[in-house]
Amino acid sequence: MRTYDVPGDTEESSSGAEPDTFDTSVAHIARVYNFWLGGWDNYAADREAAEEVIAAYPTIRASVRAQRAFLGRAVQYLVTEAGIRQFLDIGTGLPSADNTHEVAQRAAPESRVVYVDNQDDPAAIVARLLAAVPRGSYLAIAHTASDITVAQTAEGVRRYNQQVTAPIRPRSYAEVCRFFAGLDLVEPGVVQLHRWRAGAGDLGTGRELANYGGVGRKL
Repeated sequence: MRTYDVPGDTEESSSGAEPDTFDTSVAHIARVYNFWLGGWDNYAADREAAEEVIAAYPTIRASVRAQRAFLGRAVQYLVTEAGIRQFLDIGTGLPSADNTHEVAQRAAPESRVVYVDNQDDPAAIVARLLAAVPRGSYLAIAHTASDITVAQTAEGVRRYNQQVTAPIRPRSYAEVCRFFAGLDLVEPGVVQLHRWRAGAGDLGTGRELANYGGVGRKL
């Protein structure tokens, strides 16, 4: 789950600080993701886990680039077309280029963003947040798919989960769509991330990448 957006103005907040100590001998998804994006904020355990996934699922790097590009396009839409100025970004990972606040504040400097790490039971979290926010709020989700390049994705997930304490779980198209139950989906609906309002400079839409995403508005 990536971004949760609310209309209106509030004071800027910041996410909690990272604990003083953490175990660099165990891979963490934020640092593994950083490696896939070509970053340097990772350790040997993260790189080992990342390479294990690449060996099983060679298009993983294209998939995470598609996720990053989707984030930029979704935030751009929410700021410039939907008028959103407050963002709650859940599952943020490590800072990279074109973070949510950078994309939003380029278009609207008054935008405010709160970053939160991954939380358990995403369906319950989404439902609780949707119940609390006003009509006209938006939900944007990017999620690993379980029903695209099935064998490669399953093996990549298996290899990754063997090396971490917080395993990941891909979901099917139907499962991702359920997050948007009761919302008005923005066109083109729930699709593979690189096919959501792709522009001329984005990845080609002809390939199959194991991820889904979409943007929905609370009625």
